[in-house]
Amino acid sequence: MCASYGLQITADEARDEFSTMDERSSMPELVEWLDAFRDQKVLPTGSRALNLNPIVRERTRDGRAERSIDLAWWRLWVGGGPAKFPAINARVEKLLDSGAWSGPIRSRRAIVPATLYYEKGHRFDLDGAPFGMAGIYNVTKQASGEWMLSYAIVTRPAIDRFADIHDRMPLVLPREFYGDWLDPEATGDAELVGAALGASGDIADRLTVRPV
Repeated sequence: MCASYGLQITADEARDEFSTMDERSSMPELVEWLDAFRDQKVLPTGSRALNLNPIVRERTRDGRAERSIDLAWWRLWVGGGPAKFPAINARVEKLLDSGAWSGPIRSRRAIVPATLYYEKGHRFDLDGAPFGMAGIYNVTKQASGEWMLSYAIVTRPAIDRFADIHDRMPLVLPREFYGDWLDPEATGDAELVGAALGASGDIADRLTVRPV
């Protein structure tokens, strides 16, 4: 978990929901992505699915924080290229200990916008309302000189009523915690990870599940 999800909103709704303040949140690439994938499952990026997907980042520029929506490869790049292991998801319990995750969790955290996710023949959503899944990301310079942005979705143990479907679920965050998670000046340590896990409880419990 999670191996597919959906994002069925407009670019303006994405900007408003995730509080992106710069004009890049309405960039043509995002509009094109939403037009192409709004009614499709979002799949991991790979040799057969080369799609890049929207993630929300916050960076400090000229002394102020800027939050933007950027398109990224859903499979974290590690050591200069796509990881040689399944790197689409990162367990919250391993974020601080794994060599692949411990660098990004410190200062490269993202929100992955979604309106639903899928697991073992079931659809989980908030009745169409958008929500944010915690993510981590890397920025890697390719041999061509171009920069590649890649990400992994953070997962947590499933809440009790979902455990019969799958023992994992995305670390879904409430809107009021987005700033804490995205803050590039805050160190991603045990305190932040624990706070994120605690903050996810209520919104995770509000998710609706139904067979696909």
